[in-house]
Amino acid sequence: MQFAAASHVGLVRKVNQDGYVIQQESGKEHFVCVADGMGGHVAGEVASALALKIIQETLQTTVADDPESRIRTAVLRANEQVYEQSAHTDMYAGMGTTIVTALIHGESMWIAHVGDSRAYLLRGNEELLQLTEDHSLVNELVRRGQIGPQEAVHHPQRHMLTRALGTLPNVSVECRNVSWGSGDVLLICSDGLTTHVSDEQIYNILITVSDLQTKVDQLIQAALDNGGHDNVTVVAVLHADRLEQEVYE
Repeated sequence: MQFAAASHVGLVRKVNQDGYVIQQESGKEHFVCVADGMGGHVAGEVASALALKIIQETLQTTVADDPESRIRTAVLRANEQVYEQSAHTDMYAGMGTTIVTALIHGESMWIAHVGDSRAYLLRGNEELLQLTEDHSLVNELVRRGQIGPQEAVHHPQRHMLTRALGTLPNVSVECRNVSWGSGDVLLICSDGLTTHVSDEQIYNILITVSDLQTKVDQLIQAALDNGGHDNVTVVAVLHADRLEQEVYE
């Protein structure tokens, strides 16, 4: 596997409330995660950092045959910790974060998410698949057929979440299993990317740029060029066989 990542505060905000984790273990499982915090002052930054820390620690210390159970448990523990911190510290009251994670085992990965941070899979340079469904008011309106996809792009409430990590004592974590193969690229990102860069633009950058880190950097630059009103974070993972990995690294 090859990994690349970057995070940018954007052109408007003074604090980057996004965060990410990459845990790479040779010959074993790999883990990547992106969190997009929300809350006043430093609360969003605290929420995203705490969630990432708890998820990583939980995955490192738990043993189970079922990877879905492990990643779901990790996200639920993070929810408990963020909510508890929010409930007991006035300056963090109401804080929360989105989360999107991938636990990778060879040809298979488990994706878990809460909120509107997304996971995509570029399969063989032929198609870009969105692996997650936004937990947002606008996406719910689209699902119900009340507005169309084009209306959703510019809807004034497009950033209103229907589900977030840490805002309530319990949360429903959405998980799915995905198969992938050599040459495929997993992309996880905060909505600072998808708000400003269309799926078509994301696809074009991924297939026209060869170096993985440059793909990530150009995606972030595209978000900045298109307004950059939010923090933007992108993590990419290339599934490479042994020979390809030696060449890339």
